[in-house]
Amino acid sequence: MNNRNKKIIGIAIIVAAVLIIVGVFAYLEFYNVEEKAEEDEIVEEVVDDRISPLADQAVFLEVNRIRKKGIEEVMRKIGRAWKEKPSYHFVAVLNTDGVWTSHKINTWDTEYIGWETFRDVEDEQEKCDIEFKIVETRRKLFSTYEEEIEGFHIIYDFKTGRWTGDDSFNDSDGYGHYNGENYEVWFDVHQTDYDGDCIPYWTEMNILHTDPKVDDSHLDPDGDDVPTAWEWKWGYDPFVYDNHSRIDPEKDGLSNVVEYSLEKWLADPYQQEVYIEADFMEKGPGLFAHEHVFWEESQQIMMDNFNAHGITVHIDDGCMGGGGEYLRYIEDYIGQASGVASEFYKFHFADDRKDVFHYVFMCHSGGWCHPQDYKLRYDVVSVPSSYEHSLIAYFPPAITPRLERLAVAVGVMHEMGHSLGLMPAYCQGIDNSTYVMRNDLPLLQKLKASKEAAKYWDDYESCMNYAKFKRYVTDYSDGTHGPRDCDDWSHLDLTYFQKPSTDSMEGIRG
Repeated sequence: MNNRNKKIIGIAIIVAAVLIIVGVFAYLEFYNVEEKAEEDEIVEEVVDDRISPLADQAVFLEVNRIRKKGIEEVMRKIGRAWKEKPSYHFVAVLNTDGVWTSHKINTWDTEYIGWETFRDVEDEQEKCDIEFKIVETRRKLFSTYEEEIEGFHIIYDFKTGRWTGDDSFNDSDGYGHYNGENYEVWFDVHQTDYDGDCIPYWTEMNILHTDPKVDDSHLDPDGDDVPTAWEWKWGYDPFVYDNHSRIDPEKDGLSNVVEYSLEKWLADPYQQEVYIEADFMEKGPGLFAHEHVFWEESQQIMMDNFNAHGITVHIDDGCMGGGGEYLRYIEDYIGQASGVASEFYKFHFADDRKDVFHYVFMCHSGGWCHPQDYKLRYDVVSVPSSYEHSLIAYFPPAITPRLERLAVAVGVMHEMGHSLGLMPAYCQGIDNSTYVMRNDLPLLQKLKASKEAAKYWDDYESCMNYAKFKRYVTDYSDGTHGPRDCDDWSHLDLTYFQKPSTDSMEGIRG
């Protein structure tokens, strides 16, 4: 065989080898395409569009708190009208035919309750309607009648566990919080759920890809100190780390970790909230001894004032298990540096509540807002409610139960204003510091100066103004009452009570 033939045979062998290799690659590629198509088909087959395969399907409505507004209008009426409690009930309709009628409610605030009902629905039903109505019992001559006052309507989605309508996720007044003209209602809606974490089966299978048989209310796969269920509820990705110990979307001083810890007490990470723990001093001896109590009516006045500006006030007077303690009776004036207040702060206010709650204690004598430990936080408020204080601090004197409750509302609002950043440096009408703080004046001149201060700051329609304080003004001002008025509400800083400060703040004296 000559060289030419050898060359031709070699080329043929190379061509054949190339064809074989190309064929093999073509076959493999075709096989991979078919295999990928089969895999895609398998993926499509495992998409689980069922809604409730692990449990009979039902919807649950939970009512966590109801609060009636408008108590101050009643408290301003002379007589006994303020003693009459509201009378109302609610009617909830689930899935058009499940009617839940509550018992009669005779209180301004139910506080933190857990009333709940449920309604079975058709298997694989995707949505259901829920209506909620407040019905008041009213008097007419010698009879009573019922009148529907207000309510809301929502549509619950069984796939996502969220609802739309008059209340919805990320709406202006908070998720699961109906803020009406006359009532506030905190509520929750969920469904039968095999693992009890309130994440629907469909969401677990198709969005989160978690196990619908494992409780995700305790699992924290991204290690950011809040569990999967809480993150899903409030719109965070439970598999992406967020620094929840520092995230505070609404700037109220409560981080998401704190909001999660206060979930039982209706904390909303997107709504501004103020938490207060209140303690009371024991009743002293004598015929004219007063109760040193943060009265329910006083609390509700405060809540109404803050609610009008989109802020929710939560007060633990025993209803959350921390407040409502009775402190030992002390008749002497309790000053900021007396040591008594720091004792109360240390032994009656839990360390894990500091930086979260404000501490308010009612006492015989001594009104101020001032730090009580080395961290210099303005988180301690003292409010006097003695007979002597009631005589001299208000006009007319707060010597009736009705006026006493108004006076306590004024005192707590005033001192809480300091705790939230309302100081004379911002507005000289606060505590009338332009004149009244001049203690070097003789008594007659001081009285004259007080009258001048009252006249000078007459535009400042705020309980931070001593002249208005004396006249039972219970609210902060909005800056619309004249040239010397100050806009307290826009200046309010809900994080102020957490910030170290060396400001010297003298408060009201009893």
